[in-house]
Amino acid sequence: MSTDLPIQPPNTLLESIFQNPLNGVLLCTAIRDDNKGIVDFRFVRCNGRAVDLIGFSQQDLLATSMLTLDPGSECSGIFDIYKQVVETGLPTHVEYYLANTNRWVAQSLARYEDSLLVSWTDISDQKQAELTRTSETELLQAILDNTQTGITVMESVRDSAGRIVDFRITHVNANAERMTRRSKEALIGELYTETWPDARSNGTLGWYLQVAETSEPIRINGVNLPAEGYNGWYNIRARPLLDGVIVTFVDVTALKRAELANQQQAELLRSVLDGSSNAIIAFRAVRDEQTGKIIDFHYVAQNEANRQILGRSDDETIGHSMLEFFPYVIQTELFDRYVEVVETGKPTRFEQEYSYDSLIGWYELSVLKWEDGIVLTTTNITGRKTYEQQLEQTNRELNNANEHLKQFAYIASHDLQEPLRKLTAFGDILQAQFATQLGDYGNDIIRRMLSAVTRMSTLIKDVLTYSKVGTQRDAFQPINLAILIRDIKVELEAELASVGGVLRIDTLPLVKGDPAQLRQLFTNLILNALKFRSSERPVDIHITYQLVSGSEKPADLIPRQTYHKISVVDNGIGFEEKYAEQIFQVFQRLNNRQKYEGTGVGLAICRRVAENHRGNILATGQLEEGATFDVYLPV
Repeated sequence: MSTDLPIQPPNTLLESIFQNPLNGVLLCTAIRDDNKGIVDFRFVRCNGRAVDLIGFSQQDLLATSMLTLDPGSECSGIFDIYKQVVETGLPTHVEYYLANTNRWVAQSLARYEDSLLVSWTDISDQKQAELTRTSETELLQAILDNTQTGITVMESVRDSAGRIVDFRITHVNANAERMTRRSKEALIGELYTETWPDARSNGTLGWYLQVAETSEPIRINGVNLPAEGYNGWYNIRARPLLDGVIVTFVDVTALKRAELANQQQAELLRSVLDGSSNAIIAFRAVRDEQTGKIIDFHYVAQNEANRQILGRSDDETIGHSMLEFFPYVIQTELFDRYVEVVETGKPTRFEQEYSYDSLIGWYELSVLKWEDGIVLTTTNITGRKTYEQQLEQTNRELNNANEHLKQFAYIASHDLQEPLRKLTAFGDILQAQFATQLGDYGNDIIRRMLSAVTRMSTLIKDVLTYSKVGTQRDAFQPINLAILIRDIKVELEAELASVGGVLRIDTLPLVKGDPAQLRQLFTNLILNALKFRSSERPVDIHITYQLVSGSEKPADLIPRQTYHKISVVDNGIGFEEKYAEQIFQVFQRLNNRQKYEGTGVGLAICRRVAENHRGNILATGQLEEGATFDVYLPV
């Protein structure tokens, strides 16, 4: 690398430049590497002003390269600017901070052969003033941006006659940008009426003109100013500032909406209270000044129902006392209950018969503490109480009937069965010990007697079962019908096998019910299909399932309720459709007793069980074709 570069001979123009006492002048020669690239600059000449500005002696300056003297010049970019001027020959101007002397200089750079002529002008005072103004502006903007209100400063715009006709926006803070949904760039320098075209119609321009013309500040609260799709409410303050106005504004939309919501809530509450059929009254406690004890209550508010009950308007009621209208609340101890709610804060609800002060009947009262008073809600339940009393009487009568039925059941299961058992025993003795003496006719009479006794015993048992279905029931529980019917199939396996019968079971649901009663129902239906089988074909019993709406059938089901429909379909002798209801009646038989055993109670029990489960059972059939029994159980 070559660093020993010759200094150029004197030049008259150059000499005159170096003699300039106002500007610092330096001549620096490029230092190049073997590839002719500029790697540094050497100062070869400078005047006294340059020495003053840079803060180094002339000897140190001329003996040191640029990057050695100021290593930071490479990072700051000034070194690259020097190189660019030498390499391109294009002069330039740049401001630079001399850290050694804390000075700002304006540098004029021009190429001089393979060197650089540098002229420094001290601009420190100018730069300091500029920085001071910038700092003050930034400080003011920081203050404006950190205030909680939106702030806009505007200068007056006058017409040819000198009258203020508009304003031009000069300053806005960050909150003003946020609240107006406009950037500073979109606002500053613009006319107020062009930025906000509604300013003339919504009154804001008129307010600001008034402030500018009268120099009197104004304050406006709760102004609705929709803009940019935002329906906002604002509190606005405007005061004169120089030849214009400064406007501060606060977005109170949330508060205004809450206020409007409270008004709507109050109106809604009033509508709800007035729409209630119950009397609702607010009372404030009246206390003794000496003891603080509650001695009465004053009416504060009432709803329409109470106005109708009392026959008094609000003007005739509000401010009056409870004891004035209802003195007997003391005697009935209602007053003490009200006082207890106020003192303890615990609400209460109770029923009370009241036959005083023109009110006669039963009432349900709800009492809640409200500030230093109560809210009282009263409901006339006289009709319900009368019904409850009638219901209690009916229940007593029903309990008596059930007790009588229990006594009948005991008699049926013990006292009535005992003579039948003796008849059976005596008949068996006669057949065993006296069969030869009785002869064929006598033995036939004995057989008929024993058959009648058996039928009588079975009939008594069936009637007892029928009566228990309506009076005895276990708590409902989830039942898997598929498991229940498979168990029944196992129990009836012998009966099915004896007739070569087939029992087919589709997928069945879980239902809620009494397991014993539902077992009785489906057992009866399957036995019924086995009993009334056709002699012309093998027995085929098919149990199917589907989910149906109560609006389909039967008529006494709840239309909006969904039901499980379990169908027991057989291919037996069937029946005529006109007997579809008769077969569910107790002791009703459609077929010959000698050919088909039974008491006529089994299907009646099925219907009783279905009704106990809030469902029903229907039958359809076709003579010699088979029958279908549809069981409906609520989901």
